[in-house]
Amino acid sequence: AVGFMGWSSNLDIFYIAGATSLILGIYSFSLPNTPAPLKGSPVDFRGLLMVDAISMFKRPAFAVFMICSCLVCIPLAYYYSFTSNYLSSVGFTQAASTMTIGQMSEIFFMLLIPFFFRKLGVKNMILIGMLAWVLRYLLFAFGAEEQVIWMILFGIALHGICYDFFFVTGFMYTDKIAPKSIRSQAQSMLVFFTQGIGLYIGYKVAGDKFSSVVKESDAALNTAMAGIGSQDELSTGEQLAQMFSVNDLSEVDSNILSTTMSKWNEFWIYPAIMAGVIAVIFFAAFWDKISITSDDENSSE
Repeated sequence: AVGFMGWSSNLDIFYIAGATSLILGIYSFSLPNTPAPLKGSPVDFRGLLMVDAISMFKRPAFAVFMICSCLVCIPLAYYYSFTSNYLSSVGFTQAASTMTIGQMSEIFFMLLIPFFFRKLGVKNMILIGMLAWVLRYLLFAFGAEEQVIWMILFGIALHGICYDFFFVTGFMYTDKIAPKSIRSQAQSMLVFFTQGIGLYIGYKVAGDKFSSVVKESDAALNTAMAGIGSQDELSTGEQLAQMFSVNDLSEVDSNILSTTMSKWNEFWIYPAIMAGVIAVIFFAAFWDKISITSDDENSSE
């Protein structure tokens, strides 16, 4: 709906996010009462600082998993930061709506995770998730120069594998091997390393790379594209139908278009290489025979 209403490209999106968060917060008060297990206990600063969970780094497999998870989130930030810009530059008329293909894929693969766990195991699941990011960026890179739409759409649709196989598997693995007394700390530590440190560095790196490689030519392309496509007010149904539609860029200066797309190609190659190197390191260094689908005897006590 955000894409359909045209809010994804202006400041209204932040008002929407704030309002919906407030509504969800108020709604949470109506949920069943779930008292905190340590209610009434003094504040545990060791728990807040994840001190006990750090001991899990003594387990070599977990250390490799955590370090690789943190590092691979650096190239992951490229997707979250600049895919919408990229789709608009390629000519997609509803970039935000087009990206929802990824969320649909995510729901689909979430349902299949139990099946894949039994067949593939932890290492293969996480490795496939990492390699899916490599493939996604390669599809974006090589789909850019000739605006190969199917490659770009396929790259977006890979989100189910990219996210579920990597993030969801990682959370389940962490929950399984962590002692019961520090599972919450272990999960917090995983979020801190991935969506905290990893993505923070990634957003900085991706932003700098965009500014140095793409920004100038992309701005020129956006100026050249101004006025292309229908400017009429569309109904929600018409906007939904245009989720896959792409503007005809034949009227755009071919030199500007070619230059910008080659810059996008260069931009996406960097995260593909980074994710690929980290996937190789993970493949070579991670060895853990734990089975997530088995009972709690695999977890430490």
